Amino acid sequence: MNIRTKIIFVILPLIIAPLALAAFVSYLSAKSGITAVAANLLQFKSQTLNNYIESQWNLLTSNNLEDKAQYRDAAKETIFGFAKSLIRSPTELIFAVDSSGKTVMTTGANSPNSILLSEEEATTAARIPNSASGEKWTDSLIIDEIRRIAYSQYFAPWEWTVYVSEEWNTFYSPVTRNSIIIGIIAAISLAFSLAFLVTATKAITKPLEKMTKSIEHITQTMDLETQVPIVYSDETGRLAYSFNRMTANLHKANENVKNFALRSVIARRKAVKAQIEAEEAKERELSLRVLFQKYVPQSVIDKNIERVGKDLLVGEFQQATILISDIRQFTSISEEMEPDQLVSSLNRYFERMVDIIDKHSGITDKYIGDAIMALFGVPEKSEDDILNCVRTGIEMLSCLEDFNREQEEHMIGRFEIGIGIHHGQVTAGNIGSDKKMDYTVIGEPVNISSRLESLTKHYKVPLIISDKVRNSLNAEIEAFLLDKVVVVGSTNPISIFTVTETLKKKTIDMWEDFERGQKFYFEGNFPEARKCFQTTLGKYPDNRLLQLFLDRSNGFIMNPPPNWDGAFHHETK
Repeated sequence: MNIRTKIIFVILPLIIAPLALAAFVSYLSAKSGITAVAANLLQFKSQTLNNYIESQWNLLTSNNLEDKAQYRDAAKETIFGFAKSLIRSPTELIFAVDSSGKTVMTTGANSPNSILLSEEEATTAARIPNSASGEKWTDSLIIDEIRRIAYSQYFAPWEWTVYVSEEWNTFYSPVTRNSIIIGIIAAISLAFSLAFLVTATKAITKPLEKMTKSIEHITQTMDLETQVPIVYSDETGRLAYSFNRMTANLHKANENVKNFALRSVIARRKAVKAQIEAEEAKERELSLRVLFQKYVPQSVIDKNIERVGKDLLVGEFQQATILISDIRQFTSISEEMEPDQLVSSLNRYFERMVDIIDKHSGITDKYIGDAIMALFGVPEKSEDDILNCVRTGIEMLSCLEDFNREQEEHMIGRFEIGIGIHHGQVTAGNIGSDKKMDYTVIGEPVNISSRLESLTKHYKVPLIISDKVRNSLNAEIEAFLLDKVVVVGSTNPISIFTVTETLKKKTIDMWEDFERGQKFYFEGNFPEARKCFQTTLGKYPDNRLLQLFLDRSNGFIMNPPPNWDGAFHHETK
């Protein structure tokens, strides 16, 4: 028998004994608690029924009707009805016997004659009326060969003994189920304990096996780099540590001779390399500037050069305006084009859009597939960043019309884009690692800009700006209120607008009527809002925005939103 088996046989009884004791104690506790609750419920029903019988008897006596059979029978019928109302399970039974042992009331489905008491129970029932206690608990009541648990109460005026009972199996079924569960848990615990014990003993003996194999390998191959594994800090660990130190010192002496010659060669090469690098430094910096300007804006290059020798991965809070544009249904467009046509179209599209961004003092942060993310106000800030950003969006849409005309001339599909613009505090800086980093911004304003771009598809408008952007625009740019929303990923409602210059004339013409319906909609007066939207939709039947708010009003009339604050919660991106 090996060491591992010996350890298992020693520890296993120490696990089984307390586990069995805990299971037995749990069984007793559960049985005691469940029995007490069920018994109290039967006793409560018995006392409740007895109190009701007393109240009916007092009603008869207070009106001097106790000797009149018809009133007495009516009272008994009422008591029978109340007894049936106390029944909560199909196996529960309430019945009453008189002093002769005859059944005078039962809640069972069969006639009272089908309820039979054993001779012992009938004798007990006959004795109870003369007892002083008036209440009795029994767990061996036999009715129709079925064992029952019961509470009995004696009612003297009619010489009734009233039983509130439950089948013995039903009464103790929770205890039985609990016993099974405790047994299963105990078995599972034992299985897990045994598995853990086997694993633990394997872990204890494994270092001895590894140390033996490592020593044999060193003696056969003379490989001085081989180390004996040090698993624990006990005697075996100290033995392995001492052996490793010996082989390490021998290996170190051999390596020192080799390294001395290698260092001499490296030193000579470094001297020559340093001289060449010094002469090429300025030329390389100039070349990199020219090259990187195709990927990174000049302002970002200058900012990073200022931080040479410092940590480049440093962020700072800045106020920025973010523009995100995306080509709608680009997947469908790309499937209809040849690869060279697709790349050519995208390059021409990006070139024109980036020129517009540069023209208005923005920087192109990144391309996200067919989407563009542009920043205004970082890393250099100006007074007109927000205005420049909105003008960029307007000009991008205008330029897109010229671009699409060229597409159609070449028999290539049109591009349709959506643009979202938001302003707020972001974290700006070089994001990434020492090997690869990008100057960009992160924060909630970026997410909101992306959500606004997605909402352009929902509201069927090409450009959406937030209330922060709208509040910073001058009178030169007119904007219409689209909606009040809570976008995905945010809990704060914002008002969203669309710029008039980007809308068709029919949409602008209907806006006054649309705003009238909006006023009722935001106030929560959905019936009036529906009337306005229906009337306006009659004038402009193809308007998607009117239909959207009409459908919402109809929905809110049927299911009024709780705590309405005028903001619509969008559930999808």
